[in-house]
Amino acid sequence: MGDDSEWMTLPTDQKCEHKVWKARLSGYTEALQQFQRVTDEKSPEWGKYQGLIKTFVADSNAVAQLKGLEAALAYVEKAHVASRTVGEVVSGVVCKVFNQPKARAKELGSDICLMYIEIEKGEVVQEELLKGLDNKNPKIALACVEVLRRAVSEFGPKVITLKPVVKVLPKLFELREKAVRDEAKLLAVEVYRWIRDALRPPLQNINAVLLKDLEEEWAKLPSSVPRQSRFLRSQQDLRAKYEEQQQQQPDGDTADGDGDAAPTVDAYELLEAVEILSKMPKDFYEKIEAKKWQERKEALEALETLTTNPKLQAGEYGDVVKALNKVIGKDTNVMLVTIAAKCVAGLATGLRKKFGVYAGHLVPTMLEKFKERKTQVVQALQEAVDAVFLSTTLQNISEDVLAVMDNKNPSVKQQASLFLSRSFCHCTTTTLPKSLLKPLCVALLKVHLHDSAPEVRDAAFEALGTAMKVVGERAVNPFLADVDKLKIDKIKECSEKVELAGGRKTSGQMKKKPVSNAEPTAEASARPSAPSRKTPTASAAAKQSAPKKGKAPASKGAAATTKNAKNKETVEPELSLEVCEEQAAMVLPASCMQTLDSANWKERLAAMEDFHKAVEQMDSREMPCQALVRLLAKKPGWKETNFQVMQLKLQVVATVAQRGSFSRTSALAVLEAVVDRTGDIKCSGRAKEALSAVAEACKLPWTAEQVVFIAFGQKNPKNQAEALCWLSSAIKEFGFAGINVKAFINNVKTALAATNPAVRSAAVSLLGVMYMYMGAPLRIFFEDERTSLLSQIDAEFEKVKGQTPPAPIRGSSKASTGEEADEQEEELGTDVVDLLPRIDISDKITSEMVSKIGDKNWKLRKEGLDEVAAVLSDAKFITASIGELPLALKARLTDSNKILVQRTLSILQQMAVAMGPALRQHIRGLGFPILNVLGDSKNSVRAAGLATLNMWVEQTGMKEWLEGEELSEELKKENPFLRHELLAWLAGKLPSLRSVPSDLSLCVPHLYCCLEDRNVDVRKKAQDALPAFMMHLGFDKMNKAAAKLKPASKDQVVGLLEKARASVPAKPSAPTKTTPAASGSVKATQSPPGLNRLAFFPTTSLHGIFTALIALEVDFSSVIGFQCMYPHPQGFLDKAVTKCMPCVEQPKNEIKEMPNWWACCIYRRSSGTVTFDVIHFYGCIFFFFFFFFF
Repeated sequence: MGDDSEWMTLPTDQKCEHKVWKARLSGYTEALQQFQRVTDEKSPEWGKYQGLIKTFVADSNAVAQLKGLEAALAYVEKAHVASRTVGEVVSGVVCKVFNQPKARAKELGSDICLMYIEIEKGEVVQEELLKGLDNKNPKIALACVEVLRRAVSEFGPKVITLKPVVKVLPKLFELREKAVRDEAKLLAVEVYRWIRDALRPPLQNINAVLLKDLEEEWAKLPSSVPRQSRFLRSQQDLRAKYEEQQQQQPDGDTADGDGDAAPTVDAYELLEAVEILSKMPKDFYEKIEAKKWQERKEALEALETLTTNPKLQAGEYGDVVKALNKVIGKDTNVMLVTIAAKCVAGLATGLRKKFGVYAGHLVPTMLEKFKERKTQVVQALQEAVDAVFLSTTLQNISEDVLAVMDNKNPSVKQQASLFLSRSFCHCTTTTLPKSLLKPLCVALLKVHLHDSAPEVRDAAFEALGTAMKVVGERAVNPFLADVDKLKIDKIKECSEKVELAGGRKTSGQMKKKPVSNAEPTAEASARPSAPSRKTPTASAAAKQSAPKKGKAPASKGAAATTKNAKNKETVEPELSLEVCEEQAAMVLPASCMQTLDSANWKERLAAMEDFHKAVEQMDSREMPCQALVRLLAKKPGWKETNFQVMQLKLQVVATVAQRGSFSRTSALAVLEAVVDRTGDIKCSGRAKEALSAVAEACKLPWTAEQVVFIAFGQKNPKNQAEALCWLSSAIKEFGFAGINVKAFINNVKTALAATNPAVRSAAVSLLGVMYMYMGAPLRIFFEDERTSLLSQIDAEFEKVKGQTPPAPIRGSSKASTGEEADEQEEELGTDVVDLLPRIDISDKITSEMVSKIGDKNWKLRKEGLDEVAAVLSDAKFITASIGELPLALKARLTDSNKILVQRTLSILQQMAVAMGPALRQHIRGLGFPILNVLGDSKNSVRAAGLATLNMWVEQTGMKEWLEGEELSEELKKENPFLRHELLAWLAGKLPSLRSVPSDLSLCVPHLYCCLEDRNVDVRKKAQDALPAFMMHLGFDKMNKAAAKLKPASKDQVVGLLEKARASVPAKPSAPTKTTPAASGSVKATQSPPGLNRLAFFPTTSLHGIFTALIALEVDFSSVIGFQCMYPHPQGFLDKAVTKCMPCVEQPKNEIKEMPNWWACCIYRRSSGTVTFDVIHFYGCIFFFFFFFFF
């Protein structure tokens, strides 16, 4: 009794820690009663037990443990701080409760786990339960499986992530303990109840008898859609909705198509990827080229077997695709074509979006191969082309489809239309915009709808009907203006019969009910791999882009028509040399045609002069571009030895590209020859001019990729160096939009490794240009280069550091207006670094590495941190999946060794740069622990913590940091260093935000506490932060919060609020929409005073402006001077100024120095003073002036 009296007088929390089990039992009982009495979830009473709850569940005495479990369950259910205890408590439940013989203990342990899931901690619970499956004690594994089954049954797949659960099922089925196997079967049945057939592929390799048993159990399940029966705290509105529906429909039946029903789970996401490249036969590429069809068949069958795996690991499949493409396109054995098509379908299905880079190579070949009429071939090709389409977007392959629409073979035309019909089924109004729909509909209407073959017409009706179903009649009707009523009715009839993929509704029906299970929409355009230069076909010319949307100017003149035509990408098939000669003969002088291949160089020179003159005078609308440039290859062709003739040939290419409707098919016909001449001293200039002209006609990203690939395939260092030099200047002229960053970095690395110094120097210069657009992240890719080379790169970066990328003066970037500019702005909205590949490093974060980071020996901890830093350094850019690393690094932020804390912070900085915006999902686990470092007593550690915090915010934005109560909890801590640094940080960040989450108000009580803190620095920083808080929360709300303070504190705080009220900063205004430059960083110039109606567009010819001004003979009134920075004859400028502005008062010798880009300078008279305005022109100036004057 003496011992009892000793502990009976102790407080409850001390009883819970007592060494006597009766004392602990008493403490648990009192704690349970106390928990049941407390109604406020934020009561300070909960904080007393936060560190003790883990001991409640792990008590060594079975009787006390039962009561401790009851108390722990009550605590988790009611305490607002319970979520912070989840890891330790659930781990204790798994290890110390699930192995108990008492059923009551296991039941309470299960209830605790489920309650943690209810309070939004399902991920941690699931992680601990999955760890428990590996425990050697079968009782623990059995209990973990039971809890997982209950969790899936009650919460459903919206809360419980099924992939890790499905992954462990095969392993559970192989355990020796029958009880565990039986419970695993029940878990499999429960998972199947939610995801149905998506569970079959992951379990296809389990024991056949077991699979049969599962099939029988699955067949017994009701067909009704399961409903979530237990809800998270954040899902209480959903719970009320379900209860209301239950009252209205006692039978349990609900309306079909409820958006809150069980989500559809993609079986693909549950599968493990299989690596097949290393499993291919070593002689695959030899056999695939063999003359005997049996050997080719053997190679294809081996590949087909590998591609039957439903999910494939990503890798370099370029060579495989190239071999399959050759078989499909050129092999005469239809059986081999069929097998190759099946291989393509298997690869596309197994890789999905990762296969999109190869779509541009395969789609045109497969569409052309539809000329085969055998059913087995057609069916295999249909499956293959449909699978390839799902890996890319319709916009990426639209030109390939348009290229075969004019094919003479009716089977090809029919299958192209049917392919479009099937593709439209997977599209939405977003992925099928007008700019993409228009050329496809026009091709269907002009060619296929009037075809003599009925099957072609029927296929066209089906395609148009499907398009109408997707985007609605209103979007398609403008294209049907010239179609007779019978055909329109046929299209509408087909539209009514169409069923869209995934059971989606039409655009009209979508307004009533949102789509929840639509097929994946179009993503960022996949970048193609290096294109083949051996066969410049029309299909290879259209890998990346879609027809460009041009917006006609207000005027309807001839100039508008010409400009609109130039803005559209031309699609044309490859022409034979005979056809090219026929077309060229119709537009070129006969003498020119006859002497082009003369043995006398003078005659060839004269012929080329006539050729060039004829091209310059030719009507651009009737210019046969492909025929003209292919004619240049006529013997001696591009092996011409006379440099004068060669210069004229290059000049002809440039002129044709500038004036005609120049397609990528035409470009591929000459690019190899033009690139080959860039290294020729006498012809280099003309060759680069030709490349720039081609880039303007076919877009720089595509042209640049072709040029670099060709240059490095020719093995001529001069060509390589000059190609890189041209690319550097071209990027400045055209902008950086759409550039394939990954491919360029690889090419630059190849150039940096070249033995020729000129190539290396050109590569370094190109890096300097890329640095202007990409910034510091570019350097990460070259950190493994030699020290001497890296110093050259750094020196080049230093030259351009801080420079603003020049505004584009050529290409589509300078001509974007209206809707076209909006579309381009969307494309440029993504940060350029996000175009780069990110690596999943989760498999590299091994358990041994994590163990080192948590080791007792500080040297081993440091070694583990160094290994993590090395992994991040090697990966450069990473995905958000980093395995167990967050918990390990979090522990090191509170390490007693400050060197290791700083090392951890440097790793977190490195991670911020490497992971980018995806870092957001680690804010809770790793971001907020950084705030703890701000409370360190050492200045250097706090400075490193603040730098890390700012780097994280730079990647994630501030919104996630202000959501929830974590920030207020940090501010609540009575640490002067932490409060000082955190308040100063908030005072600097909040004024720059336009809006903040409402959770910021949770910080206000703690902010008021800081106003009365004993530390003077904390009080000062709190006063500095008041205006920033008031800017977002408002004076009234903060004054109302102050009313809850004690009278003495209230008077002081209210006085400070009144004082801060006068210095509240204004909220930042919404960013104005500016004309997007190629890099997204070039700012639009403001309109000068008095010229507010100016529209800003990129110019094509300022000579045309002067001509227009002279023709209009406009009196400028206040305008007294005009100056232009553009290469033009000075006399012409003087004539323009004299004719249009006879009242020029500004002396010629006082003309200001112009900026280093195209601009106009207008001198105006304002109140007797001559003012100087620089105006940047971004568009067709002729129409701008027309609008301005009239």
